[in-house]
Amino acid sequence: MKFAIVGIGDFGRAAALGLARAGVDVIAVDNDMDRLDTIKGEVALALRIDAAQSGALATHGLNTVDVLVATIGKNFEAQALVVVHAKQLGIKRVVARALTDDHRRILEAVGADLVFNPEEEAARAMVQRLTIPNIKNYFELADGFNLVEIAAPPGIVGKSLQQLRLRQDHRLNLIAIKRERNQLSGWLTRTEIKAVPQPEDIIQAGDIVALVGSVRDLRKFVDAFTR
Repeated sequence: MKFAIVGIGDFGRAAALGLARAGVDVIAVDNDMDRLDTIKGEVALALRIDAAQSGALATHGLNTVDVLVATIGKNFEAQALVVVHAKQLGIKRVVARALTDDHRRILEAVGADLVFNPEEEAARAMVQRLTIPNIKNYFELADGFNLVEIAAPPGIVGKSLQQLRLRQDHRLNLIAIKRERNQLSGWLTRTEIKAVPQPEDIIQAGDIVALVGSVRDLRKFVDAFTR
């Protein structure tokens, strides 16, 4: 796949480098050469253009990219124009950064396929990690409800799912268990995933459990079995 990252500020730079290091072809676009100089050695192409100008994207062949990510932070008019131009060119997927809810609505209205607010998402991730101990990962399913991966609290180790009565007593669903297995005398490990846990399955020390429930119920459960 080929990505264009338009706007090489702090976030755009991190996105461009992350994609490039993952083996993706990345075209970095900005009207400031100093910003482009910081990453031009790691991306497929660095273009100094004003992408908000009509025709600029097509003139430089950016209509061929699979995904365009607009990450212009301070100039919202330019951000919206980039989205409009990208959609007019028929780029398959246009992703845009929004700083406010009003910006989100406007970007969606002009055709952005996905609109995100990195600051808001980072704050939510921080809140999850502060309120739910041992959290490894989380996915927000709906407002107030999450799927979380956590290190199994000490109080549930050695107990079966039937004994834990997660749904009945804690209003939680356990949907998977991750477990590392040692191989070759401990030199190598592999991750075993039990995607459909059974009532008789027993939680072991070191397990990662994937739970679904409200943030409040998840926090109460972890607190109760960590003491």
